[in-house]
Amino acid sequence: MIKSIKHSVLILSVVALFSACTESKQKETVEAPVVIEKTDCLYSFDASATKVFWAGYKTEDKLKVIGQFKELTTDRNDQQFSSLVELVNGINFSINTSSSASGDKIRDLSLNEYFFKLFTENFQINGSLAEMNKESITASINMFGSAKNIALTYSLTDGVLKMKGTLSLEEFGALKAYNSIHKKCFDLHKGKTWDDVDVIIEVPILKDCQ
Repeated sequence: MIKSIKHSVLILSVVALFSACTESKQKETVEAPVVIEKTDCLYSFDASATKVFWAGYKTEDKLKVIGQFKELTTDRNDQQFSSLVELVNGINFSINTSSSASGDKIRDLSLNEYFFKLFTENFQINGSLAEMNKESITASINMFGSAKNIALTYSLTDGVLKMKGTLSLEEFGALKAYNSIHKKCFDLHKGKTWDDVDVIIEVPILKDCQ
């Protein structure tokens, strides 16, 4: 008899515990959804705060060399747009390649004389951004009167729009510049200069919301 009572009490305890857990879960699922307040925001950026990097590769181990173009101008500096897409799509830019800095003055002199001088006309890269979609942004690069497109992947983290793409010097018709720097740096590069160049752009986005 005592065993039967204990057994019944145990069953009731388990049922009560299960009921309590079930009730708790039900309460969690019926909580009111978070309401996100809609705001009207204007988007802009400052070209002086934008960073444009390049990355080239040398030796069979594909060692990376990074530089930054210090001079960039656009036709939308300090203008406001109703969305990030409107800000990006159609923007025109110009980069002064002679402003490239890699942290090595001797290397920078060689790059200007044996690469950028042949890679660009008057040390200028002109281009535009367009077709910003969920996957990429299309960049059109104009050199020596010929425009080429490259796809830039992008992300927006902590208010910084970061874009990255890779271009082939051969596909861009820059074999003269490639052969020049390859010959100049043959020993330093241990006989191997890579054809692909990465482009990385970091744009701090200014967001003005009402």
